[in-house]
Amino acid sequence: MTATRLRGRRLSMRRGQHARAGTAAVEFALCLPLLIAMVFGVVETSNAVYLQNALTSAAYEASNVVSISGGTSTNATTRANAVLTALGANGATVTISPTVTSSTALGTEITVTVSAPLSSNSLMFGFLGNRTLTARIVSQRL
Repeated sequence: MTATRLRGRRLSMRRGQHARAGTAAVEFALCLPLLIAMVFGVVETSNAVYLQNALTSAAYEASNVVSISGGTSTNATTRANAVLTALGANGATVTISPTVTSSTALGTEITVTVSAPLSSNSLMFGFLGNRTLTARIVSQRL
């Protein structure tokens, strides 16, 4: 090959490389917002699943405390709040129905409900909206 032909071939390769680099930049610019939205969505969804598990754990622990002999609603609420604090759940409410005292009859059905707003437990921008997650455990007085 002559020097002129070789030089012409190199120039055409360089032009093709620049065109491909421009195409990659455009594709990246089009895909980046979608990828960022997906990452934030996955993080928010994972956070919601974690919060739901925290609420379920707190309701379970409160149910265990309130169902045993001598357990009261006050002790169960304290235990649920301790679990929620340890797991980092904010703004949660614990409801025990009916109110249990040390003289509550055996076999009484007790419902423990723990709920928390997703907005006060969100790590990012609140993609999942202003929802309240709830966990409910029903047990009997032993």
